Amino acid sequence: MQQTDDIRRIPLADSGRMRETELDEVFDTDYEYFMSSGHDPQFNGKEADLAIRAGRLEPGMRVLDAACGYGRIGLELARRGIDVHGVDRNPALVASARTRAGRESLPADFDTADLRELTAAGAYDAALVWFTSFGYGSDADSRVILANLCTALRPGGRLLLDILNPAQQRALSAGRPQLGLQRVGSDFMLDEVTYDVTRSRLESRRTVVRDHALRECRWSLRMLEPSELEQWLGEAGFVDVQFLGDDGHPFAPTHRRLLAVARTPGPRTAPDDRRR
Repeated sequence: MQQTDDIRRIPLADSGRMRETELDEVFDTDYEYFMSSGHDPQFNGKEADLAIRAGRLEPGMRVLDAACGYGRIGLELARRGIDVHGVDRNPALVASARTRAGRESLPADFDTADLRELTAAGAYDAALVWFTSFGYGSDADSRVILANLCTALRPGGRLLLDILNPAQQRALSAGRPQLGLQRVGSDFMLDEVTYDVTRSRLESRRTVVRDHALRECRWSLRMLEPSELEQWLGEAGFVDVQFLGDDGHPFAPTHRRLLAVARTPGPRTAPDDRRR
């Protein structure tokens, strides 16, 4: 009976959360190898333009690229004169981001850090969590991350949270796996993704073949409806939550992605005013 009670105390949506070792296997140098080949400069530039418009970002602003990976979006923002600080839990990806920034002498620095342990207070004008980098852990962990991001922002600072549209994922899955394939020559990375409606999570088995070596790993991602995400953001301390689609227009169920834009209470301070 005790064992049954223990099981019931586990929130259903959390039961598929990823262990840290699994997360490191999914977002590693193989991920960088395939994704950096699949995302060309035009695609990256379009996403950076969306972030700039949605977050009202300006040159000289200090912006946190949270879960930055190898720096794809952060470096693009830095090319537009934004002062970027990227953090990620994977040291190899952080090292790659540093190398890329140094190669172009960009205004960007990168550090290894866990967003659950982020301690910066009022250090940034804006923060972004881009390209489905949120929701792999437990609900409790995700909510801690949102609270930490709110603390890290200055008054009036904006958060940009870019996730998949859960309605689209449900419609695409319809009880059968979605296949996502990335190729580089004869190498490939294949995701077989299903949607677990009882836990509101995407579940994927990833197969990687690179240099004739094969490995498999799994990832699990929490899907958040706009109403639930708005509640989480409010409880973390954010106000004025808005939702956009991946084209920058107001969010609609037909959009593939969901961009939440929220701000911290108080008036926003211009970069020039902070230097006085």
